[in-house]
Amino acid sequence: MDRKRRFGGKRYLLAVPLIFFLLLGDTQAIMQKENTRIYKVFCIGDSITYGKGVPKERREEECYPAVLGKLLGRRYEVMNYGASGRTLLDIPGKSYRDTGYIEAVKGELPDIVIIMLGSNDSRSDRWNAKKYKQAYLALLKELQMIESSPAIFIMAPPEAFPRENGEIIHGIRNEIIHNEIGRIVREVAKEAGVGMIDLYAVTENHPEYFFDGVHPNKEGYEVVAQTVYEHIVRKEL
Repeated sequence: MDRKRRFGGKRYLLAVPLIFFLLLGDTQAIMQKENTRIYKVFCIGDSITYGKGVPKERREEECYPAVLGKLLGRRYEVMNYGASGRTLLDIPGKSYRDTGYIEAVKGELPDIVIIMLGSNDSRSDRWNAKKYKQAYLALLKELQMIESSPAIFIMAPPEAFPRENGEIIHGIRNEIIHNEIGRIVREVAKEAGVGMIDLYAVTENHPEYFFDGVHPNKEGYEVVAQTVYEHIVRKEL
């Protein structure tokens, strides 16, 4: 009986390091897989996301999603889903939903989604605060149901500046962006439990960041990208 016990003890002692090395191997494999994983970032928005405001031949390099990709590094793939002239509100021919991009983003199982819609909604003939908030909450609820459970950030649009004639292009109203859209975006972020990025705050009183008062220039897009980058890194930490 004693010999069997001693033999069993030896078997047990031999098994312990074997189990340890197997577990260590599994852990290293998991860590290696995690270190090589590519995180998918999708930028949803209007022409400011698209990159209007910089020369066409440099748009793909100077738009904020491209600059953001460089800041985040090789483990992140940043996709630009900006569409010029689009709104969050359900306006025929202008709604962002009409692009089909939302369904495309959902199908790609993103890790991070960044949304900026509102500048084109601010026009006098379009603006409706109640419907804007409802549309945002509905969109976020839809995105939060994605299987990959992405981290989501919504952005208050930047300040809009008048041109030399005293008017802001495309009928965009800065007072709506400043006084209403910014507040609603903050409320929506809190209610939906998503991140909020205030681009109005970082562009306020900085007309030099813009090509035409609405669309950023190269410097402006760099500021936008840096701001988004800082929020993503803070969230990841």
